Amino acid sequence: MRHTDVIVVGAGPTGLFLAGELALQGVRVTVLERLEEPDPTIKAGSINVASAEILDRRGLLPAAERAQRRLMASVGAFAGGTGHRPVREQPDRRERTPRRFPVAGHFAGMLFRGELVDQSDPVLAAHTAVAGGVVVPQHDLELLLGEHCDRLGVEIRRGVEVRGVRGVRGVRGVRGVRGVRGVRGVRGTGEGLMDDADVVVETSAGELTAGWVVAADGGRSVIRKQLGVEFIGTDPQMVGYQAIADFDDPSELNRGWTWTPRGVYAYGPIPGRILVARFGSQPEDRNAPVTIAELERVVRNVTGTEVTLKGLQGRATRWSDHARQARTYRHGRVLLAGDAAHVHAPFSGQGLNLGLGDAVNLGWKLAATVNGWAPAGLLDTYETERHPIAAWVLDWTRAQVALLRGDEHTARLRKIVGGELLTVPGAMNRVVALTSGITQHYDVADEAVAPVGSIAGDVELASGNRLADHAHDGRFILVDRSPDGQFATAAGELKSRITYVADPAPDTSLPSLLVRPDGIVVWATATTQDAALSAHHVHDAHERLDAAIRRWIGASSLPL
Repeated sequence: MRHTDVIVVGAGPTGLFLAGELALQGVRVTVLERLEEPDPTIKAGSINVASAEILDRRGLLPAAERAQRRLMASVGAFAGGTGHRPVREQPDRRERTPRRFPVAGHFAGMLFRGELVDQSDPVLAAHTAVAGGVVVPQHDLELLLGEHCDRLGVEIRRGVEVRGVRGVRGVRGVRGVRGVRGVRGVRGTGEGLMDDADVVVETSAGELTAGWVVAADGGRSVIRKQLGVEFIGTDPQMVGYQAIADFDDPSELNRGWTWTPRGVYAYGPIPGRILVARFGSQPEDRNAPVTIAELERVVRNVTGTEVTLKGLQGRATRWSDHARQARTYRHGRVLLAGDAAHVHAPFSGQGLNLGLGDAVNLGWKLAATVNGWAPAGLLDTYETERHPIAAWVLDWTRAQVALLRGDEHTARLRKIVGGELLTVPGAMNRVVALTSGITQHYDVADEAVAPVGSIAGDVELASGNRLADHAHDGRFILVDRSPDGQFATAAGELKSRITYVADPAPDTSLPSLLVRPDGIVVWATATTQDAALSAHHVHDAHERLDAAIRRWIGASSLPL
């Protein structure tokens, strides 16, 4: 029976990025995917800024920028009258030309207005380096992540259907597992998936074993259902469809978002792209393929036109706004990530971004557990940090669904929200920041000073490069801006886990930082003037750094 450290089920963006994170840390990982080839079906049309920064930290931003340029070229003149403004190409980041925060997207179909966004807002200004790589369709993202995994030696086995998992003892132990929970049984054929047992994965190609399994197999996750994990939330109120279609005469369709008494639709900005949603009854068989006849019927009903569909490019998808979340993200040695852990209406690619956030959070923690250096309870922080983020996103999408209804009362509410509230510059800034994912915050320290707990963003270094340039190997990064390098000893014997960057800065208001592999700041000095302060303040800075290292890396940086 073939064994590996980790099996990831699902080769979507979540599964592929997670596999890459594990491989960066020397973990043997196999990805199992039922589809023979990456799915070209139109899904999410872009990623948010937080996701682009995830790619940036692994050296994948240039590939994302190329994908954006290809997409914008295909949009061409079609975008001219839609109200969709292509993201402005960014200058070479080596130049000192000021960059702008990318303003693209919508809330419940109400497009963000770039002229209302205050680009001097420090919240936005700290996250501008990736603006040239956010308009990345999901298919292109999967291709570039697949290439990333290939370079790292990840085994991706396509055409393999996973049918279930079960626990087994004595096959082969995982290296030095620390900091895991006690034994917990689960329902179904997964009974016995315990913390000290390997996992057997039953597939169409035979049985495989692994120390750990991550289910990234989508909203209809076979593994989540088999394990009996509660999927808690709200039932759907709408049915949506999306496709790239060939229309006989699309001239009667409005470009951009249009509300009607029967629902809402969006035409463009990609030529032929149609998204249409209606409220009411659900289809009898939600898993049945979407036919041209069904799509044409719904488009006609919602738009009020007699438009005719001649064909489809690829296949059409059907979706709903049911919003559900797994009660727990872990059962024994099986973890849930991406849509397997949470589903919701797919507006603005929020599910794609949420899944990438899961992957970057879980990857280094699971790798640390497999490699034997994880501090006690580290793996548990995956759920405690990511579960609240997903709950917030579910409510964010529910709020948009509530505003999409075509009745008169909702239309008046939408007029107030879009015509009054979102015309206030400060409100537009806040909504753009929330949608972009840059406001995520974790409780990572007992006594935190800004920006501890937040995403690092664009950290420019005195050397002329950026923090992201040092993050390609997935290690912690210690940026020491003290004039005398007083935090250098903190890396000590942890050089295999911490990249030390000496960056004495002329601007003494810039803090020194310890940044996790997922880009979260877990320690910062209030100022690099610490070196000139009293011995008490210097000692305090070292103690807080040591506490951060012990909490997240499991070792002490202070001399015994």
